[in-house]
Amino acid sequence: MDEAMKNLDLGKRLMAVHYPSLEVFDIEVIQDEPIKTIWKAETSIGTVCLKRIRKSIPIVKFTTAAQDYLYAKGALVAGIIPTKENELFFVHEGYGLVLYQWIDGSDLEMEEVEEHAFAGLEGLAQFHKDTVGFVPPSDCQTSNRMGVWPHHYNKMLEEMKQWKIEAEKKTTPFEQAYVKLADEMIQLAEQANQMFQDSCYFEWVDEIGEYGYMCHQDYGKGNALQTEKGVYVLDLDNVTYDIPLRDVRKLIMKRMEEIGAWDVSELERLVNCYESILPLTEEQRKILYIDMLYPHQFYGCVKNPFKKGKEGEEKKILKNYRLEMEKLPALRQVLNLN
Repeated sequence: MDEAMKNLDLGKRLMAVHYPSLEVFDIEVIQDEPIKTIWKAETSIGTVCLKRIRKSIPIVKFTTAAQDYLYAKGALVAGIIPTKENELFFVHEGYGLVLYQWIDGSDLEMEEVEEHAFAGLEGLAQFHKDTVGFVPPSDCQTSNRMGVWPHHYNKMLEEMKQWKIEAEKKTTPFEQAYVKLADEMIQLAEQANQMFQDSCYFEWVDEIGEYGYMCHQDYGKGNALQTEKGVYVLDLDNVTYDIPLRDVRKLIMKRMEEIGAWDVSELERLVNCYESILPLTEEQRKILYIDMLYPHQFYGCVKNPFKKGKEGEEKKILKNYRLEMEKLPALRQVLNLN
């Protein structure tokens, strides 16, 4: 029996054991990755989705409780169908499996299509708004990034400096390109770091308190579905407590890159769209722009070659350097920098 047939058979058996009250008419494997397998089934209560999650059990306990909280609150997330023991998930061979309602909708092409970008930002803002107040179970492992941004910024900065020292000893085109471009990116990171230290970040974290906003961390195509009710947010396996801006920065940066030009009015339109649902103060908005100023993209393209020994591409590093430079005029304007 090949792997696909084994997984199909496994899905049938797991449904029968853990959801015996459901009659399964049809079942198929729609994602056949190692561990992260997903089954779609037609049942007596409608279409459902069984998902094996590649996370530790204490984290699965946290993320499923968060999703259940959101669903009970009326947020646009998939409901979790409880097991025969009335649990949100069951464990098989060390991994948590969750049965979700199937959500029918259309994927939002948030990078490519303007209306989709605006719809996605409104859906994201509503999601952030709805997450406030979730109190995790006492026996789970809580994911919490509240207050960690300064440490994260400094760690990336120190790594970029260290990688320059390492690259100076090598002669590959990738390493030589890094040596040539690193100083500008390090200076940009240092400027963003200083502005960040002077921002309202620390006050905002204190103001939000213990059970505030949660970030999705992987919000994008496939995880945001347009439906008649609005934008459903899927795949909450990585949710964490954090100020909401990290998800926003990633989405807007991808959209601006796709547009191919950093136009200030377009940038502000995107931010205003998010703020139509979840308003930010002027100082909080400034944190978003500072986060955009930081060379995340450049860091992301050099991280794997330096940290994991993967082969680096000179072409890729030059492209990401160019992208970092293209954003500067617009960001300097909105941040009132000379």
